[in-house]
Amino acid sequence: MRIGIVGAGWWAGFAHLPAFQDAGAEIEGIYSRTLANSQKLATLFRTRAYERYEDLLSACDAVAISTTDDTHATLGIQALQAGKHLFMDKPLARSTAEGQAIVDAARTHGRVGLTAFTSRGDLAAETAQRRMQSNKIGEVLYVRGFFHGGFMGDPEGPTTWRARAEIGGAGGAVADLGAHLFDLTRMVSGLELTRILALSSIHLQRPDPVTNYDEGAILARLGSASGAFSLSRVHIGGTQHMELEIQGTRGALKLRPAIWATGGSGQLWLAKRPGDYQEVPPDPDLLRGRNPGWSWGHFQFVELARRFLEAATRNQQPTPSLEDGLATQKVIDAAVRSSKHSTWEVV
Repeated sequence: MRIGIVGAGWWAGFAHLPAFQDAGAEIEGIYSRTLANSQKLATLFRTRAYERYEDLLSACDAVAISTTDDTHATLGIQALQAGKHLFMDKPLARSTAEGQAIVDAARTHGRVGLTAFTSRGDLAAETAQRRMQSNKIGEVLYVRGFFHGGFMGDPEGPTTWRARAEIGGAGGAVADLGAHLFDLTRMVSGLELTRILALSSIHLQRPDPVTNYDEGAILARLGSASGAFSLSRVHIGGTQHMELEIQGTRGALKLRPAIWATGGSGQLWLAKRPGDYQEVPPDPDLLRGRNPGWSWGHFQFVELARRFLEAATRNQQPTPSLEDGLATQKVIDAAVRSSKHSTWEVV
């Protein structure tokens, strides 16, 4: 299958391009708004740089989009209308309305679409999902999770595009980091977040204004279970990491997906009720030919690329789908509304 890469930033070169190569795709070429960036990456990966998006679409079977969030809907819908399958980096869009438009376009044109949530290809996360599906901890009572990073923890640092609502969306860290954590919760627990109460803030204002949230504290309902989540991009004092804990009637599960290390560096613990946590090794059959020593990002994206190529070949929707991306976007938007109005919001 001929894949067109859209975007020529660091993540496209680090994750998208090598993952699709290792998954067996033919890299048709690269398009970005800055031709020089496309040319540089195309030289590195021995492919072609395209000056016009329309020309890339004419030459490929599918596109993998790794661009700023404000372009996701426009570029994604254009690709679907041209009859191309769509591999979209997370979050799916800046809003539920944009995400719904992408999903509707995929349905209208009968195309396959995947939302590239990194943890969906994580070894520990997949092992955790398997344990939950085998009813290891019983009925879910409550969920606790956090995703903390300090990449905007310097008050004198630059205001990146992620901190501008018009580009990165109104949610800020609630969208950027919450997309991962909310989807991980859905993936592992099998539950949907149905109601949200959020308190979100901008903590470190800069001369170049920050216009979306640095941090969010979120309560949630997941059916009869409760949830509490913490998200921050200004959280200093340690390395960036994400954790999800699920307490159930028969036991509990605690998961730390791999971040900024090797693909097999994630950790999973299980406990019986009553009892203490015991570390659980990952299920080796979930490697699917991957080397756990591969770097984080590449390790997970090879699995996502494999799923996407297989789904497109069979004309079946993959997991995580565009609908999974939309479900997470609805949670993000509910958190933004709740932060603005100080009310519980239905997802």
